[in-house]
Amino acid sequence: MASAFLVGCGVAAGCWTLRAGLLAAKHVKAPAMPNLGAAAPNMEAAAAAAQKLFQDATSRVAGGHPGGFEKTMTRREAAMILGVKESVQKTELKEAHRKMMLLNHPDKGGSPFIATKINEALEALSNRSRRSSAF
Repeated sequence: MASAFLVGCGVAAGCWTLRAGLLAAKHVKAPAMPNLGAAAPNMEAAAAAAQKLFQDATSRVAGGHPGGFEKTMTRREAAMILGVKESVQKTELKEAHRKMMLLNHPDKGGSPFIATKINEALEALSNRSRRSSAF
């Protein structure tokens, strides 16, 4: 599951880089690139196609989950976030949570929002109630 996520992130990064390059190329009128104007529409079409392909691929990741987070976290979503089954043992749950937090901790450059979602997933699967909400 993590490798599919990383592939999706790579495709998205490529699309955004290509888009930024196209936007920058529109504003640059250098004599070294005389045919760029003719190639730009084709490149924009390729970038749009790549972005659609990325959206289609991410909608099929994790058993058809459309992407994004649900309003209130379900056990299914929590299990997908931590990469475990819904009927996970307590020791496996703690280990999966630990691994995800090591990869996504804000002190190590990760997102505070993602770290909150990982903690929320632990609470949802371990049947603990939240004391407070960060977001």
